Amino acid sequence: MRILNFLCAGLALSMASAANAGLIISEVVDGDLSGGNPKFVELTNTGTTDFTFTGGGIILQSNAATDLDIDVSLTGVTIPAGDSFVIQSSANGGEAVFESTYGFAADLYTGAFFSNGDDRYILTTADDSSVIVDIHGEIDVDGSGTAWEYLDSYAYRNADVLEGNGGVFDITEWFHAGVGALDTLDAAGHVALTTPGTHDFNAIPEPGTAILALLSLASAGAVTMRSRLG
Repeated sequence: MRILNFLCAGLALSMASAANAGLIISEVVDGDLSGGNPKFVELTNTGTTDFTFTGGGIILQSNAATDLDIDVSLTGVTIPAGDSFVIQSSANGGEAVFESTYGFAADLYTGAFFSNGDDRYILTTADDSSVIVDIHGEIDVDGSGTAWEYLDSYAYRNADVLEGNGGVFDITEWFHAGVGALDTLDAAGHVALTTPGTHDFNAIPEPGTAILALLSLASAGAVTMRSRLG
């Protein structure tokens, strides 16, 4: 009975994890080209199945703001397994700067992004923001002078981070280039250091792999118990 309970609990945790895993904020950039561009946030689906937003989107907490109002709705957007999705500011000629710099279009342009490197990007999958999947920066905290500030700079997620942080920011999950890392660089310099649409990560095992591992553990436990019982 204990083995069965262990197996059922393990399967439930595995399936729940599989359902929620794989969607992360993978890169944030505050460039130093015309108009303070490129200025984008990149999302990546590190999972093994496509993810479609049925609600939610991106919240930008600017400066000392503490609201959780969605600034960019992603309802209906699908991010295929293993792919990234780039949202670029359209302000101050952002669309033209992005495309002339990288040679392709961002997945989405929005006038809602005016981040200057000390603001928080929050990813939610609920229209009322009740489910926070991931965040870059400390929630409700102005990032000026913090270790995660990215003014005229960039930051990207470490390859071993495969799931969102649920709203509790952990700076050790990120590489931060430091304030001013993109200062005075031309377009080629920005291309050399930033990677919109491409995020390297260590793939999540198929959900079935975890389930089979649990079955194997349960089976081994059953054999051990039988041996002890004679």
